[in-house]
Amino acid sequence: MIKAMRSPGRLGMGAARDHVASFAAVATVVTLGAAFSLSTSTQFLMPGPLSSVHGAIKECSACHTKSGTGKLKWLQGLLPRTHRADSEACLSCHNISKTSAFNAHGARADMLQKSSERLAPLAVTSPAPQAARAQDVAFPVNKLVETGLACATCHQEHQGTNFNVAGMTNEQCRSCHLIKFDSFAGTHPRFESYPFRRRTRIVYDHTAHFDKHFPEVAKKEPTRRIPATCASCHQSSDDKKVMTVMPFEQTCAGCHLDQITGKERVNGPKGIAFLSLPGLDLSTLQAKGAAIGEWPADSDAPFTPFMKVMLSASPKGRDLVKSVENINLQDLSSATATQIASVASLAREIKSLLYALITTKPATVLAGAKPDADRISDLIAALPRDVAIAAQRQWLPNLAAEMKNGPGARLPEETAVSADPAATHIEQAAAKTQTPERSRPDDPKNPPEEEDAPEDAKEKATAPRGNPQTCLVRMLGQCVISKGPSGGKSPTADQSESDASESRPKKPKRTSSANKLPAAMRAGLGDVPPTAQAATQSSRERPTGTQMDELLNPTQEEQREINAHRKGNRPREAPSAALVGEQASRRGGTTSSSPAPLDDIETSLDAESWAERGGWYRQDYTIFYRPTGHKDRFIASWLLLTAPQAQTRSVNPSASVFNALTGKDAQGACTKCHSIDVAPGKGVTVHFAPISSADKHGRFTRFIHDPHLSQPGDRGCFTCHELAKDRPYLKSYEQPDPLKFVAAFDPVKKDTCQGCHSAGKAREDCLLCHAYHIDGVATRIRDTKLPVR
Repeated sequence: MIKAMRSPGRLGMGAARDHVASFAAVATVVTLGAAFSLSTSTQFLMPGPLSSVHGAIKECSACHTKSGTGKLKWLQGLLPRTHRADSEACLSCHNISKTSAFNAHGARADMLQKSSERLAPLAVTSPAPQAARAQDVAFPVNKLVETGLACATCHQEHQGTNFNVAGMTNEQCRSCHLIKFDSFAGTHPRFESYPFRRRTRIVYDHTAHFDKHFPEVAKKEPTRRIPATCASCHQSSDDKKVMTVMPFEQTCAGCHLDQITGKERVNGPKGIAFLSLPGLDLSTLQAKGAAIGEWPADSDAPFTPFMKVMLSASPKGRDLVKSVENINLQDLSSATATQIASVASLAREIKSLLYALITTKPATVLAGAKPDADRISDLIAALPRDVAIAAQRQWLPNLAAEMKNGPGARLPEETAVSADPAATHIEQAAAKTQTPERSRPDDPKNPPEEEDAPEDAKEKATAPRGNPQTCLVRMLGQCVISKGPSGGKSPTADQSESDASESRPKKPKRTSSANKLPAAMRAGLGDVPPTAQAATQSSRERPTGTQMDELLNPTQEEQREINAHRKGNRPREAPSAALVGEQASRRGGTTSSSPAPLDDIETSLDAESWAERGGWYRQDYTIFYRPTGHKDRFIASWLLLTAPQAQTRSVNPSASVFNALTGKDAQGACTKCHSIDVAPGKGVTVHFAPISSADKHGRFTRFIHDPHLSQPGDRGCFTCHELAKDRPYLKSYEQPDPLKFVAAFDPVKKDTCQGCHSAGKAREDCLLCHAYHIDGVATRIRDTKLPVR
C-alpha cells in the first residue's frame, strides 16, 4: 500500500527533471545559436587564451587552416579530419625538415628503426610500472606514431599566457617509448657505454702520458711545462655543450713541436720529397736506343708521388704513370721494349713538368688535381720559382733547347753559360726567339752600331794608340785616376775624358744587364751583383774598338771554363743562376743547395739544416718541403685533396700521396695525433679538430658540464670519468672504423648521477637530459622584400 502510494510521486519528480533538462538544452541551443548568428567574429569560440609565445596571433585560421575565417567554415572544421594540415601551418614559422617533422623526435626513419632495435631487448628485461600499463591500455599511441605525430600531440595551446607550450611531462614521453619506467632513480635503464659512441678524433693516450711520458719529461727537463690538472688541457666551450681541448700551442707544443718540424727525426730526410729527377738505368736505355736527352747519371732519387699527381693532369700522363708503376727505374736490364719506351716517355714528361713549373702558373701544373682556387696556393704556389730555376741550372742546363728541338739538343755556345748569374738558360733562349740577334764584332756585313759599344771600349778606341794609359781607379764605369806609360798618375785623364764626352753627342742611357733582371732576383743584391762586376772586369780584357755583348760573347778564359764545366773536369762549377736563386730564396725564408761559386765561402751548414724552421730546400736531385710547424697548410691541403681518392684502396697517384703523408714515419707526424676514419659513403676523413657542438646534432642525450664542475669532491673529473688501465686504446686506431674502438675511460655509471638526481634532490624529469627535437627548432625568418628606392 505504501509502495503503491509512493510510485506516482516518484514518477512525477522524474518527469519534472526531464522537463527541466529539456528546457535547459533548448535554452542552451537557442542561446548558442543566437550568439553564433549575432556575433561579428569567432573569438567567443576560443577555448582559452594563447600562450605568450603565440599571443600575437589574431586569426584562428593562421593555425587552424581548415576553419577558415567565417563561422560556417569553422563548423566545417569540426568534421573528422587529419591534423596534418594544422601541423603544416606550424612549419610555416618553425624551421623543421618536412620529411621528418612528424616522426617521433623529428628523426629520420632509419634512426628510429635502429633505436627501436637497440631498445627492444632491453624492454623485455625491464617490466613496466602498473600506471604505465594502464595508460597504454587507455590511450594507445602505437598507431598514432605510425601515421605521424601531429604537433598538438605534445604541444597544447589555449592554456593561458604562463603555460610552457614546449614543456612535456614524463607521462607524455612514457606513452610512446618501449621502455617504460616510473622515475630516473627507479627503473630507468642503466647507461650503455655513455658517453663513448665512437673513438675520439684526437689520438691521445691518457694512461701512457700520466704513467710514463710526464714523469720522464719532469725528470729530464724540470723547467718544461707539464699539465698539472685536467683544466690544463680542457675547458668548456662557449655554448657549454662540449668540453673542448685547448690549442696545441698551449698543450702539446712543448714536447711535440720538434717532432713536426723534424728536429727529433733521426733517420731519413726531414723534408718531404716533392720534385726530383729520379734515378734511371741510363746504360740500359742507351744500349736499347731510348733517346731521353740530358739526364744526370749519379741520381738515385725516387719518383715522388706528388710528381705522379702533377703528371696525371692529362690522360697521356695518367697512362704513363700507371705503366711504370711496377718498374724498377734504376734497373732496366730485364725490361721489355714497351717498358723501355714508357721510361723514355716518362723522362721527357718529367722535363716538361720542370719546364712548366718555371714558365707557367701553378694552376696549370695542378690541372689534373682539380683543386679549388684557394687551395692552389697551399699546394704549390709557395714553392719559390728561384728554387726550380736553380735546380734546372744544375740538373738540366740544356732544358730550354730540348723543349724546343728535342732530346739531346744543346744551347748555342754564346748562351751556354751567362756572365750574368741571375739569367737562366730558359730565359735566354726565350729572349732570343723574341728579339733580333745583335751585331757580332766579326761580321763585316753587319757592323756594330756605335751606341751599342760599352763606354770604356769607346774610350779605348778613341784614345791615342801611342800613348796608352792604365786606369787605376774606376767609379760607376768611369776612370777617376789613371797612370801613363811612365808609371806616374795622369792628372788630366779625367779632364780629357770629360771633355771628350762633352764633345760627343749625348745618347740615351742604356740599362745594364744587371738591371734587366727580374726584381725577385735582384732583391738585396744591389745594382750590380759581385759576379756581374767580375764579368764586367773580364769584358775589359777583350779587344777594344769593337762592339762586344758581355752575355753572349765570353772571353777565352771564360770559354775554357765553360768547356771544362761541360766535360765535368772542374772541381767547382762556374757562377750560375743557382747561386743567385739560393741567395734570393734565403732572403725569402727558403733555401736551395746550389753549385759553389768561384769565391764561395766555406760552410758546414747543409740546406736541410738551413731550413730548420720549415720551407723549401734542395739536396742532390730532389726538392724537399720541410713542415713549418703545427697546422702546416701544405700537408693539410694535400691530405684534404687526396683523401677522397684514397678510399678506393686502389693504386693511384692521389692514394700514393695520401699514404706517403699518413704513414707511420711520415714527415710532420700528422696522423700520430689526428685520427683517420673511413665511413661508408663518406670516404676517408682526417680529423684536424676535436668534436664540436655541431657534431652533437642528432643525439637524444645532452649533458652540460658547467653546472656539475663545482659538485665533485677531491677526485674532480675522475668522479665520473674513471681512467681504465691496460686497455688497447691505441690499437683500435689501426683499423678504419671509428665505431669499433676501446675507450680509455670507463663509461659513466647511472649510480653516479643517481646520487644527486632523485626524488627530493635535483631534477629527474626526462627533458632534463633528453631533447625531443634532436636537431633543434629555429624560428624561420620571414621573407621580406627590400624597399624599392
